[in-house]
Amino acid sequence: MNLCDISLIHQLFDRPVLQCYNIYLPSYFDVNRYTRITMRSRKRSAIGDTIHDSIEKQPRTGWRRFMNERAVRRAYVPTSYEHAANCLTHGCLIIPSFIAARRLVSRAKTPAQYWSSLIYGNALIFLFSFSTCFHCSCFHPTYSDSTIRHLLHRIDRAIIYIFISASYTPWFLLRSIQSISTGFILTIVWTMAVLGIAYQIMYHERHKWLETCFYVVVGVLPGVLTLCMDERSGMPELAIGGLAFLVGIIFFKCDGIIPFAHAIWHCFVFFGAAIHYYAVYTYLITP
Repeated sequence: MNLCDISLIHQLFDRPVLQCYNIYLPSYFDVNRYTRITMRSRKRSAIGDTIHDSIEKQPRTGWRRFMNERAVRRAYVPTSYEHAANCLTHGCLIIPSFIAARRLVSRAKTPAQYWSSLIYGNALIFLFSFSTCFHCSCFHPTYSDSTIRHLLHRIDRAIIYIFISASYTPWFLLRSIQSISTGFILTIVWTMAVLGIAYQIMYHERHKWLETCFYVVVGVLPGVLTLCMDERSGMPELAIGGLAFLVGIIFFKCDGIIPFAHAIWHCFVFFGAAIHYYAVYTYLITP
C-alpha cells in the first residue's frame, strides 16, 4: 500500500483506520494537502504523456520521416533508415581496416615500429568491427533490447578509449620530447583510457555529457603534448584529424535533431582516422 492509497483511506474514514495496517502518520502530516498535490502531479504527467503520444502518432513528412523524436532522459531510438546507415558507415570499413593494418605492420623495420603498428592497426580494426556489431544488434529485432546488445554497447564505447590511446602510441613511442619521458606520457595516456573504460562500465548511459567530456579530455590532452616534440613533421595531419573528431561530436549529440546524425558522426570518425593513418604511415613507419 503506497502513501497515496493511505491518504484516500484517511479521507473516507479516519486516522484510526490506518492503525489497523500498523501505519502511524505524524500529527503534522496533512493528508488532504498531500492528496491534492499527488493527484495534480498525476494529472500533469498524464497530460504530458498524451501530448507526447499525439506527437509520436503524427505522420512525418519530408526529412523528418528519417528520424524519431529526440529522447528525454532515455536513449534515442533510431529509425530503420538510421539503423541501416549506422551499420553501413562503419561496416564498409572493416575490410579496409584489416588491409591498412596489415600494410602498416609489413612496413615496420624496427621493433618499436612493429609494436606501434600492431597496436594502432588492431585498434583500427576493433573500432569499426565492434561499432558495426553493436549497430547490427540494434537493427536486429531479436537483439534490440537484449543482454548482448547492452554488452556490445559497453564494448563499443570502451573501444573508443582504446582507439584514442592507440592513435597516440606511435607518436610517443617513435618520437621524443626534450626533458620529458615519452614513455611516462604514454603511461598516462593509457591510464586515462583504463579509467575511462572503468567509468563506462560503472556509469554506462547515466551521465552522457560527462562521458563526452571524458572522451574530449583523453583525446585532446595528449595532442597538446605532441606540440612539444622535437620532430614536427605530421603535426598538421594530426591536428586536422583531431579536429574532425571534435566536429563530429556535434553530430554525435544531435540524435533526434538532425536525421542520420550518428551516421554523420561515423563519417567524421572515418575521415579523422584516415588522416591519422596517413600521418602514421608517412611520417612514423618509414622503411
